[in-house]
Amino acid sequence: MKFLKKRPKEGFSYDRVAFLFINLAGDVVKDYSQELERRLDAQHQSLLPKVQEELSFFFFFALDYWWQTGQVHTREEKHAWGEIFGAHLRILFGGDPEGLAMFDTLQQRFIAYAEIVNKKQGDNAKFFGLGRQLSEFCGMPGNPYLLVKAPALFTLALESVSAFKRG
Repeated sequence: MKFLKKRPKEGFSYDRVAFLFINLAGDVVKDYSQELERRLDAQHQSLLPKVQEELSFFFFFALDYWWQTGQVHTREEKHAWGEIFGAHLRILFGGDPEGLAMFDTLQQRFIAYAEIVNKKQGDNAKFFGLGRQLSEFCGMPGNPYLLVKAPALFTLALESVSAFKRG
């Protein structure tokens, strides 16, 4: 998260921002996974790789969501961002069958999380819904850590996106 400590003085290209966000996601997932690993009992330790994958999917969704819903960029700029961010994610996952399957799963996660945040309900209900959905995708329904960390990740994504203003 080092790049967030200073606001950029000059605008970054969408390509550079996508690269930075993917790196940020790796750092965030590593930190959250290490914290969670200390809290997991022996029975759930085997789920850690799945949890890391799901945390990445969730954070990618949150970053894209905040970029797309912000008032800073035009519709054309949001479309360009979506194309570039998607291209970076496809490269990250790779073109082999496993990578393509992961990208398909990511798309499904984007849809599931978008349904939650687009519902007409209060923020607390949305945060709880995101946490519940994340914990289910991780194979640990109702896990208290994930119920609390989903809103924290969602907020961190907003702060990260807010560091990059148009210009």
